[in-house]
Amino acid sequence: MHYIVFDLEWNIAGRANPVDAKTQAAMPFEIIEIGAVKLNEHYEMIGEFTTHVRPKFYKILSSHIAAVTRRFQQSLKFGLPFPQAAQEFLKWCQSTGDDYALCIWSESDPAVLRSNLAFHGLPDNLPLQCLDVQHVFDDIVEQSGQQRSIEYAVDFLRLPKTEPFHQAVKDAWYTGRILQETARIAADEQNLTDLLGIYAYDPNLNRSTKISLEAEASHEAILHRLVSSNLTCPACETGLQTVIDWQRQGNRADARFICADHGPVIGKARFRTKEKQVLTDLVLRLDKGRQIRASEDAT
Repeated sequence: MHYIVFDLEWNIAGRANPVDAKTQAAMPFEIIEIGAVKLNEHYEMIGEFTTHVRPKFYKILSSHIAAVTRRFQQSLKFGLPFPQAAQEFLKWCQSTGDDYALCIWSESDPAVLRSNLAFHGLPDNLPLQCLDVQHVFDDIVEQSGQQRSIEYAVDFLRLPKTEPFHQAVKDAWYTGRILQETARIAADEQNLTDLLGIYAYDPNLNRSTKISLEAEASHEAILHRLVSSNLTCPACETGLQTVIDWQRQGNRADARFICADHGPVIGKARFRTKEKQVLTDLVLRLDKGRQIRASEDAT
């Protein structure tokens, strides 16, 4: 088994790119860089892949993307067309065999990769296991229940920062280092060696849903709405059964649900006040890993 840790950089439409609404809906993010590292079954790095991608539609670099990646407009004139870049990346992934898992930092990259593949008429099904290193890091190491950046995890684990961030291959390299250290901690401190058996998921599934609720006058009114809402599974949109109802702690509330087909789902609500109104962002997310570990701990 090998682990392909990959990272993408992409551009967005923005005001400068006159792209029609249909194209934006089909491909809201256009990939401009692919970077990856390959780890063997012992989490040792054995290979690296990097390529720039020349955008076909979003040719003007968004100011936000430029600020984050520290790239210049001129850089978008260079690189491979996406179909060629994607084929070379997949060929590199398979160069040591078909037995590998994709690893990413957060769940957005597989969805962006699939949308770009589909847009260009390439097979977009990823018949592989996928590992969200951010989720594994949180569940095993920090246990905060919060989304963290790659740099935050590097600092938390006290790993050396020898490369710049926000370059695809460098972020893939850092994610690989985080995976190495997290796997070591899991084995040494928790006797946990099969990360894929617990945390792997199908990257073709929609694993999370974000909902912005209408403003309410108070937190109590928001909680009443949350408790009485008929929430559905992000993957199949069937109704969820409540396991632990909404419990508020300050500016957040958490709950747990179960889907008959896709297992445990966690709910996270975050509150903010604006003009004496309470605004709420609600996220529902499949949560396979925590259920399996809880059942193992119980036995």
